[in-house]
Amino acid sequence: MTDQYMRDQAEALAQQLRLNDGKNGYVEATAEGFVVYTRRKWPGKQITSWDGLPVEWHENVGSNKAANR
Repeated sequence: MTDQYMRDQAEALAQQLRLNDGKNGYVEATAEGFVVYTRRKWPGKQITSWDGLPVEWHENVGSNKAANR
């Protein structure tokens, strides 16, 4: 279970990546860091750390997974 601070940081990262529309992807907070799920290949440079913690990327996930359903 992640604490509120980590969930807030995941939300901030999602906003930074513009993934808060609920369709193209989302960010999940884990005990080790953050996991980004996106429907498409990410254009440009991926963020590899956020708030001092590692960011793991999963691209081209299915639309249901990207919408966190």
